[in-house]
Amino acid sequence: MGRYNLLDEAWISVVIDEKGNNKEVSLKELFKNAHLYKDLAGDTRTQDFAILRVILAIIYTVFSRFNNDGEVYQYLEVDKKYRQISNVEDEDLEEYTGELLETWFNVWNKAQFPSIINEYLEIWRDRFYLFDEKYPFFQVTKEDIEDIIDLNKTSGTVHGKNINRKLSESANKLALFSYKYNKNNNKEMLTESEIIRWLLTYQGYSGTGDKVKFNSKIKTYSKGWLYDIGGIYLKGNNLFETLMLNWAILYDGNMNGQIQKPCWEYNSEENIKSYINGEIVNNISRLYTSWSRGIYIDSNYEISEPFSIRVGKLPEIDHKDTFIEPMTIWKYNEKGDYKDSHTPIKHKLNESMWRSFGLFTFYNKLNNRVPGIIDWITKINQINNFPEINVTLAATSMEDDGNATSWVPTNEIIDNLSISNYVLTDLKEDGWIVRINDAIEMTKNIISVTYKKYVQSIQKIRNISNNEFVDRKIEDMYHSIDMPFRQWISNIRLKDNKDNKILEWKNILEKHVKEQAKNDIYYANYRDYIGIEKDGEVFNIASAYNIFNYYLNLKLK
Repeated sequence: MGRYNLLDEAWISVVIDEKGNNKEVSLKELFKNAHLYKDLAGDTRTQDFAILRVILAIIYTVFSRFNNDGEVYQYLEVDKKYRQISNVEDEDLEEYTGELLETWFNVWNKAQFPSIINEYLEIWRDRFYLFDEKYPFFQVTKEDIEDIIDLNKTSGTVHGKNINRKLSESANKLALFSYKYNKNNNKEMLTESEIIRWLLTYQGYSGTGDKVKFNSKIKTYSKGWLYDIGGIYLKGNNLFETLMLNWAILYDGNMNGQIQKPCWEYNSEENIKSYINGEIVNNISRLYTSWSRGIYIDSNYEISEPFSIRVGKLPEIDHKDTFIEPMTIWKYNEKGDYKDSHTPIKHKLNESMWRSFGLFTFYNKLNNRVPGIIDWITKINQINNFPEINVTLAATSMEDDGNATSWVPTNEIIDNLSISNYVLTDLKEDGWIVRINDAIEMTKNIISVTYKKYVQSIQKIRNISNNEFVDRKIEDMYHSIDMPFRQWISNIRLKDNKDNKILEWKNILEKHVKEQAKNDIYYANYRDYIGIEKDGEVFNIASAYNIFNYYLNLKLK
């Protein structure tokens, strides 16, 4: 008999008010009241991203078959379990997609999810038990794991303190300072809600340090699909808007005619075989519920006991031109195994996402591939006079330890950027995207070339041998302008005068760059003014500043 059903048990942590208070809710409660919640509020932002995608998989699945009134689309049939029986015919695809868009706008305008979602979940209730012998959620059965693991031995064991990424602690290496503490100081203890949240996260961010495999002949095993992507998604004013903005009906790479195949509509043996046989992921619900591991949890497990799981590696999803994935930035590979193709790319640690703005938005750049979610919001803006709102462009990645034999997750890479939905998608020849990209490139040039040369001059005057001084000053400058830039871009509206707004940014930039440069003058020492000989003349910090100021003014014209 199954225990802890995710439809009824409170396990999804959500923000419930402007003060940041949160509570845990069930799946059915979430879909009923999504418009009342501000955001997800899990243990980490990478965990929220993993859970967001599972929730979206439910939305994609349900509304690929039913409209907002709970009626089946005329272009397909469903069985008693609400499964789609066959693909939509090619000749019907355009009309079918049009009805999907109509459903999207009907749900958006009502600002609340219809009852058909919870009706679907009830039909599949038996697949949403955390602990179950036959259909454990996102897990394999005892019979399946026994094909590769002797459960009387310890092989394939992952402990609670390792699956919990707030600790990132293995069985062999302790974390000195733990986020988790209880009266027994046992870091292996997890509640049911923690187990399911970390289970979904672990499927997305696994690493490769474990040894047991479901098929030893596979060339490359997954470290988690989410581990390798530079996650990007849109956040609205509440959780309902966030889910809607990321339920992408139209984008370059989507395959609306394919049957949605979330993992819970298949038993564990069928799921394992699909990975072992190299089944191509051609639908977004399958991608959003993909497994990196066949995970087994004893259905009789009690939370009073230390928690652990048994796992076997599964093959990775092909990364080459997997454009069905809308929630990532892409890179074009000019060499290597993926030459002349695109693959997902992670975000850079300690670098604000606006510095890579072109990767998110700039369609016209050679070989640049814009995230599907940006392509989607562009299409929304072109339909039905969609209102101008500020959306938050959210970025999520996982940093690894750099060790190719383990790829242990070590740190989250997260960022947010608030921007008007119409500014974000204004791709005209002299539109906002081109102008903002130009302003960013100008900013990076001023800091990384003009200001850098000034700092390098000070480095030579002080006879500093390493580059740590220069690197630190550059990052300090980026840090100085980071918040002003975010405020500037968030206040832009589509109808604002572009020349005036760009001039406004130039003035802000000039102020901050000059202030930083003048600080070096203010705190200069005797040696800085004595200077060094250069081309037969004295070159000191005042000389360096004058040269810097000349080129700064030149570039800001």
